[in-house]
Amino acid sequence: MAFAISAGLALVTVLMHYEVLSIAGAMRRRFSLPMRVDLLLLVIAAIIAHVVGICLFAVAYAWMHQHPDLGALAGLFSGSAADFFYFSITCYTTIGFGEVYATGPMRIVAALEGLNGLVLITWSASFAYASTSDLWKRKQD
Repeated sequence: MAFAISAGLALVTVLMHYEVLSIAGAMRRRFSLPMRVDLLLLVIAAIIAHVVGICLFAVAYAWMHQHPDLGALAGLFSGSAADFFYFSITCYTTIGFGEVYATGPMRIVAALEGLNGLVLITWSASFAYASTSDLWKRKQD
């Protein structure tokens, strides 16, 4: 079950990220914005996509936490929405402080969230780099 949850969340977050970057790329081509504004909007769009993905994982952790056979969160954990979000963001960004930790099958979801987050953060950085290179080339022409 943990693999199915992880796969579903990965699929949704990757597709969402693709759509956000596609829309951002299309908007960049459609409107001739100043370079700073263009890059700022791109970065904001990417951050929003990441936060939404983190929230989706947090909701999954909250749901799994209600089903003991799927695992639980433990440690410095009170059960608040902020705790689920905090745990999710530390997994997604691969920070993993360890104050809150997963037990049982939820550990699989947490580990795969780290892989998913790493790939999506790298994708955003690559897209931002390519966009910046493109803008600098156009500016020099």
